[in-house]
Amino acid sequence: MSAPLVSLRRTALLLRDVFAARTRRELCAAHAALMAHVRDGGPGEPPDDAEAARLEYAFNRLFIGPDKVPAPPYASVYLDGEGLHMGASTLEMRALLHSLGRTVPHGGQPDDFLPYELEAWHGLTCLLHDAAARPAARDALIWLCEEHLGRWLPVFLGRARQAAPPPMLGEVLNALEAWLAASLQRSLYEEA
Repeated sequence: MSAPLVSLRRTALLLRDVFAARTRRELCAAHAALMAHVRDGGPGEPPDDAEAARLEYAFNRLFIGPDKVPAPPYASVYLDGEGLHMGASTLEMRALLHSLGRTVPHGGQPDDFLPYELEAWHGLTCLLHDAAARPAARDALIWLCEEHLGRWLPVFLGRARQAAPPPMLGEVLNALEAWLAASLQRSLYEEA
């Protein structure tokens, strides 16, 4: 597997961990790990208590709630019409996950939750090692990146940035945007 693809796979899992975090501690640890990776092993220290509180507050304000959030991390919101959850794009992701032999652990999140989609991308890249699975995995990756993630993540990123996130969340959004741009390069999936 090419070095860029290995790095992107690691980035996808670290981004998954950030967006799947359920507690302040998980969020801060995931953020530190992501920053260490994108900075090529540079500082990945967890934030101090005040920064951690700001990060958690901003993360909840932008992505979780309890109030209406500016950037929900669900594809269906952007692909199936404003405010619509569990639409056609959710079912498409469910079918993709099932084709990988995975089911979503429904802890209240639909199949098109960003962390699940990042994990699906990761799983498909793992299938590129198998000569028999490679053609189908490559086709699924192209669909996932170009027709799915490539359509909704730019809008999601725009909304999140418009909500003026603090620098720590801005770094996460930058990492997601860079990951998306790299994952859209079809040549990555030809080299594996």
